[in-house]
Amino acid sequence: MIKYIIKRLLQLIPLLFVISFIVFFLIHLAPYDAIDAIVTPNMSVETVELMKQRYGLDQPFLVQYVKWLSELLKGNMGYSLLNQQSISAELATRIPNTMKLIIPAYLTALVLSMIFGLLAAANKGKWLDKLIDGICSIGIATPTFWFAMILIYFLGYKLNLFPIIGMNTIGQTPTVGDFLKHFFMPYLVLTVAFFPDLTRYIRNSAISQLNEDYVIVQQAFGSTKREIFMKHISRNVLIPVVTQIGQALPMLVTGAIISESIFGWPGVGPYMMSATKALDYPVIMAIMLLSATLVILGNLLSDVLYRLVDPRIRQAGGTN
Repeated sequence: MIKYIIKRLLQLIPLLFVISFIVFFLIHLAPYDAIDAIVTPNMSVETVELMKQRYGLDQPFLVQYVKWLSELLKGNMGYSLLNQQSISAELATRIPNTMKLIIPAYLTALVLSMIFGLLAAANKGKWLDKLIDGICSIGIATPTFWFAMILIYFLGYKLNLFPIIGMNTIGQTPTVGDFLKHFFMPYLVLTVAFFPDLTRYIRNSAISQLNEDYVIVQQAFGSTKREIFMKHISRNVLIPVVTQIGQALPMLVTGAIISESIFGWPGVGPYMMSATKALDYPVIMAIMLLSATLVILGNLLSDVLYRLVDPRIRQAGGTN
């Protein structure tokens, strides 16, 4: 297994170089840059040129790319053109805040999806299946920002149960209770956002298992539907769920941009939004590259977990 992981990690290196080049190239295709965002009509052409020279924007594309990549390899993601703050330090502060929000919400949605997805599959075509499907349809059709605004209006404004903005109350010593009050509404919004797709995915995966030979054998031995779902189908459904977990890895960085922005949660979302509005391209490139890297690592994580949960894949890999 360790050899397999090392082999896959070595294969990722050239891919990451290609992705870094594509990210840098796409950003430079934009018709504007950060200098254009901060230039005022009163600035002379000479001043604008001096600003471009200061940030190296007057140099050829490949020179800029090599300089950016060399700094990246040293662990330096650069500095924001707007506030001159280190991007690495800013992300190191904001990513844990995003993870505090994303991980509990995704795990809650995953557990609920396993329960309701298996219930829907076990009662395929019956009222319970249609009810769960209807709830998922409403969940998919409901925009995240709209649901967040509804919660803010009723729970935050009308009933005054939860704070509307931030992760802690400003001016107070951070406490667990105060954090949980700020945490509840964005957590609920994200859980509702993740739940419908996961439930339908698990329902369809479970239904596809019903025609497998092992299910027919268990039925021939007189096993009840409950026993078949609890002991056998639920385990096999874990294999496609593993794919979803691996694909969820990029969400640790960019999975809650809208929710974080609405609730003023100090995560990556507001940072990404403000950088996009201001054309702060070093920040945008750093987040895009980080997200692309997590996509690749997510696929690697899926492959590793596949081998752990399915002995057939592990044995086939060992034979090869």
